[in-house]
Amino acid sequence: MNNLKYATFFLLSILIFLSCSSVDNEPWTQAIPEDAPFVIIPGEQATLNSILSSSQAPFLDDITSSAVQLLSEIDSTAEASAPVHGIILYPGASNKLETVWITQAPSEYLDRLTEQYHQEFAQNQYSFGDIAIKKLHLQNRNLFAAQLADMLVISESSLGVEETIRAYTGQAPRAHIDDLLLEPGHIMMNTPSLDQAVRQLARVIYHPRIKDAFKGTEPALLSLSQQGEDQNREYQFSGAIPLNDEEKTDLVAAISQGNAAITLDRYISSSAAAFGLFRQTPSPELPDAFSDTTRTDSLFIDQQERYAAIAGHLGKEFALVLYAESGFLSTGEHLFLRKLSNPSAFRNELDKLVNQELAVLQEGTYIIQSRALARLIGSPLSTFSGFYLNIADDVAAISKRKGLAEIVASDNERKRTMYYERTFRDIKADMPEQISSLFVANSGFGSFLESFLYPESYFNVLLSKFDFLTAYTTLDEENEALQFQLNTHRAGERSNPYEENWVVPLQGELSGPPALADIGGSNRQEIIFATTSGRVRVLASDGSVVFETETGEDTPVGSPVVYDWYDTEQNVVLLAAGNKIYGWNEEGEALPKFPFTLPETITSPLVISDIDGDGLPNALVATANRELHALSGRGQNINGWPVTTNTPVNAQPAVGEFRRSKTVVAFSGNATHAWRSDGTSHAGFPIFTDAPLSGSPTLFEDKILGNAADGNLYAIGPEQLFADSLDITPASSTDHEAIYVSGASLVGSPVVESLTVQSNGQAQEGTKIITMDSNGSFFVFSTEGQLLLNRNMSQPADPSFTPLVTDINRDDRKDILTLANYARLYAWQSADGERMHIIPSTGMQYPIVADIDEDGYTELIAQTEEGIRSWTIFGN
Repeated sequence: MNNLKYATFFLLSILIFLSCSSVDNEPWTQAIPEDAPFVIIPGEQATLNSILSSSQAPFLDDITSSAVQLLSEIDSTAEASAPVHGIILYPGASNKLETVWITQAPSEYLDRLTEQYHQEFAQNQYSFGDIAIKKLHLQNRNLFAAQLADMLVISESSLGVEETIRAYTGQAPRAHIDDLLLEPGHIMMNTPSLDQAVRQLARVIYHPRIKDAFKGTEPALLSLSQQGEDQNREYQFSGAIPLNDEEKTDLVAAISQGNAAITLDRYISSSAAAFGLFRQTPSPELPDAFSDTTRTDSLFIDQQERYAAIAGHLGKEFALVLYAESGFLSTGEHLFLRKLSNPSAFRNELDKLVNQELAVLQEGTYIIQSRALARLIGSPLSTFSGFYLNIADDVAAISKRKGLAEIVASDNERKRTMYYERTFRDIKADMPEQISSLFVANSGFGSFLESFLYPESYFNVLLSKFDFLTAYTTLDEENEALQFQLNTHRAGERSNPYEENWVVPLQGELSGPPALADIGGSNRQEIIFATTSGRVRVLASDGSVVFETETGEDTPVGSPVVYDWYDTEQNVVLLAAGNKIYGWNEEGEALPKFPFTLPETITSPLVISDIDGDGLPNALVATANRELHALSGRGQNINGWPVTTNTPVNAQPAVGEFRRSKTVVAFSGNATHAWRSDGTSHAGFPIFTDAPLSGSPTLFEDKILGNAADGNLYAIGPEQLFADSLDITPASSTDHEAIYVSGASLVGSPVVESLTVQSNGQAQEGTKIITMDSNGSFFVFSTEGQLLLNRNMSQPADPSFTPLVTDINRDDRKDILTLANYARLYAWQSADGERMHIIPSTGMQYPIVADIDEDGYTELIAQTEEGIRSWTIFGN
């Protein structure tokens, strides 16, 4: 009897075990979790080995946290390569996707792997429900594998394997692909779960807005084609995205509201990093709720017909335009464009708000505080609460910065928009004439996204695969699916050595070269300049206005100076004008106690330096009564100042180390003055030369270098610099020396730079002195006074210009820029003096050179007849 009990119990145990551990032989597609954003379906007869040896394997390594090539060792160990059904890209825990490989393999395959990669005294498997998950130890990394019927699931992510098992056994939701045939050689894009992939890229603060962003769509099967080789390979993904009956998110609604020709590309700046074109019918109904309510919003709540009237004047087409750190905000900037169905009526409604003091009209731009109006004009994608609005033809532009809103009209007038860009026109020609949405991104898109992404996200890997990306959708006739196509493009070789970026009209002429500095804290430089009419403007690197102000009746002298005046790590703008020194903060507001007022008109450009060594900056300017002032933060002269000169100082003084002390040096006529920080003159100063000195002093090795009207280069100070055989001053002259340069007067200031110059068949390396004469010749001397290089522009030089030494074409070799009196800029290789034909022939003044947009290419910025203009120099 007991034996019967034992047999019955044993048999029952076996039946229970078999019922619990067996897995039905379901199709492999049942193993795809609901939140897996992508599944790669390899071509027919694809195996682990064939996939791992393909050109795409390194790409999988880059975008996932998996060491994909480890699988090649597994494949060789198993002696037979396993056919691959699919590769699930699953959201892992390390802000990267995980690969889960689903292969066709009998249980013996896993047995061999388990035996080979077993590790003593370590966990080699664990149970997940009734299924054993094997832990394979390879090269200090672990792979997890599980047998599901006749399939083997392998991944470095135990979570990925577990979620695959949950889906396959029905314990967790599966991807909704019952109506989708997963054909070999395609990619399944699980569109409703794309937010899972995006969330991995984005910082946590943005996750709430990303969640369920693609609700209203169904999974899609995409085909992939490619052309070109290696770095020039271009990809095309295409397929149909089904739409379902669920309530669509704002994004899905914006790409599925019907097809039409696009028109807003005429108003999208060529400098945009990316843009999206969409369609949305403006709702005359107010949003249900606001996070905050302004006075203007309160008006719309009380008078909803006013809100509905504005909505009635808006068209369906709108655009979101993204700028990669356009020069002012470190997180990048964006604006919205909205087509207007009735521009004049729309403007009338805005004017009513102005009349009720619910909006401000400032030089053609409206300033409005209204979250409701921002959502109406910019679409529900807008989060603005306050914004600037500018109207260009039948298009409204809204942005959080005035200059960015205003650049739309400016770029449209100058035809500096995407509509006129050759690359975009070629791309557009290959698209259907009517589409429901379009997204375009260039290489600057990564810079825009940088502040939104996790620092170590794989998005830059994706961006490296193209120079341009386009994605567009068209709605089918039944309104049931979106035809989707994404293309990557590689730009062709550049044929032009330079490209114009923008031009901003000026009122008057520049008072000096533009200054470059970071005003807004973006780590990108802005362009700061003043005009003789008293206008002061700050431009972002894309030419949009950051702020503008004026000096009234006071005429600016020289260039603005940007300085951390209050030692708060916030730069301010300072400028000498008339008899005053003006100061403004980063928003163009006057600084406390500014302007400083002096009794006489200022004659020299402003210099800011800590002259007295107390840790606080001083403002240094000369005035018409032959005085040089050093002002404190209160606008008062510091102890020992002002000092007096023999004639007015017109050129900018120099401040630096001379004779082991902080020294102020200035030229006045043929006199060189040198003062200590307490206003006393250095011994022997002033020193007089045989001819008036031009430009500003250059301090070098305890000498003061100066260009003179007699064609000589002077080195002022008792220490010897030039070789005795080249010094033309009398032996009795002990306080200065000179070398002969030219029979014409020298112009500008001497420049001291480290150069390599070919002279007499030899490369002369080290510090060199560059100067220029009024006839248009520039000269390169050794510090001993030996002439190494001389070239001529064949026309007179601009007397106020000092040669620029820069690497203008980024070839790691320095170049010399010279400016003719007829406003033609010349570029020369410093090594051999060869002329470089890589810069515009446009007449210009006050040119400066810098990579202001940090794209690796140099920008040339100068005043032209049309205004201040920017070019990018690519070189040959």
